[in-house]
Amino acid sequence: MRVPSGTWADPNGNTKVTRDSAMGGDRAHPGRTAAGDFTMPAEFEPHAAIWMGWPKEQPYADPELDTRVPIAEIMAALCAHGVEVKLMCTGAVEEREARRWLTTHGHPVSDHLDFVHIDQVDIWVRDYGPIFTRNRANRLGIARFLQNQWGYAPPSDPVSRAMTDLPERVARHLGIDHLVSADVVSEGGGRIVNGQGTLLVCRAVEAERNPQLDEAALERAYHRVLGVTKVIWINNGLGEDLHATWGPIPYRDAAGKEIHLYGPATTGGHLDELVRFAGPRQIVLAQVAPEEAARDPLAALNYARCEEAFRILSRATDQSGEPFHIVRLPVPDVACLAVSPQESMYRWLAGLDYPAHVPPFPHGRPIHVVRASSYANYLVTNGLVVAPRYGNAAKDDAAAAALAAAYPGRTVVQIDPTAINYAGGGIHCCTQQQPAGE
Repeated sequence: MRVPSGTWADPNGNTKVTRDSAMGGDRAHPGRTAAGDFTMPAEFEPHAAIWMGWPKEQPYADPELDTRVPIAEIMAALCAHGVEVKLMCTGAVEEREARRWLTTHGHPVSDHLDFVHIDQVDIWVRDYGPIFTRNRANRLGIARFLQNQWGYAPPSDPVSRAMTDLPERVARHLGIDHLVSADVVSEGGGRIVNGQGTLLVCRAVEAERNPQLDEAALERAYHRVLGVTKVIWINNGLGEDLHATWGPIPYRDAAGKEIHLYGPATTGGHLDELVRFAGPRQIVLAQVAPEEAARDPLAALNYARCEEAFRILSRATDQSGEPFHIVRLPVPDVACLAVSPQESMYRWLAGLDYPAHVPPFPHGRPIHVVRASSYANYLVTNGLVVAPRYGNAAKDDAAAAALAAAYPGRTVVQIDPTAINYAGGGIHCCTQQQPAGE
């Protein structure tokens, strides 16, 4: 496993070296302090800023699938409510391009928008960006895990290394010298904390990323890096969030024709598509109606997974032995997109290695990509919930009402995240909160 290298100097020019490893080893990490009493705050706690990344490239040629559109709408909603946005872009040239695009498309650059010249790698900063922690003295730290591009590349790949190193770059930018690393591959969208010591994590995802580690070893890493004291394992995420290398999902379209649905660089089951904490003991959990499950095979799969998660969480307790209160949230209608061989997403999917038992990739012929959509993939921040809408008025309204009830006193603003859904993620995936703290 790769361990980050390099040294940091304190303001007096002295190099600080401590012993620290999330797996319990004795490995030197220059410039980092021990984990101490730092813990990861819950997402519903007050924030100093929201970190995001400006898109570098587009997976589709269709302007309606331009990921800059929902990214800009998320930022506009945040800035309109006085939430500070830290937008990472590679340098001055990229900042000028982003400013030009925003103003051209009706998004004046707000005083609450701060451009940060850090290579953002991609837009999915939830997964590999800085994980902010905080101690009892209200001092901020940063934690990070190894990255392997959601299981699509080794940790040694240059892009994987850039993702792994991004939290350190943010720490340097902010002057944070408490950086704790884990020799474990893990993404932020797969981990949900209540801020009091309880962590929800997906068994299928963490096992796929770390086949050499058992759950006890993984839990030691979470305890060490995130400051959690209890881990609750959820077996699977939603069906639309399949891992692309598993091969396509057999499906029938509205006309009854059999098609195969490919995952658009999806993760294999991130929990932010399924379940969230709205309070220390309040959980928001996706729910499929029985009548939907009866008429749609993918909805039936999601029904089974949602109800399994409900049974696990209904029996579970928090770090203090207290039960959870569970609020249910609808699941969007299943949707897919016909993708031609000329698209970047097609070429990426065509280049993957698929198991021998799945249908061979139809090189040169269009494929169908499933929309990785979820009402649970929302952002909660100061006085605001930025949530999805998909055009089914009844479900959109039900989701907004459920979120308003789960987060009283916060305004629910809904945007259409379809473009980023077809790129493989959602609103939550594109954002990372920086909690209030020194």
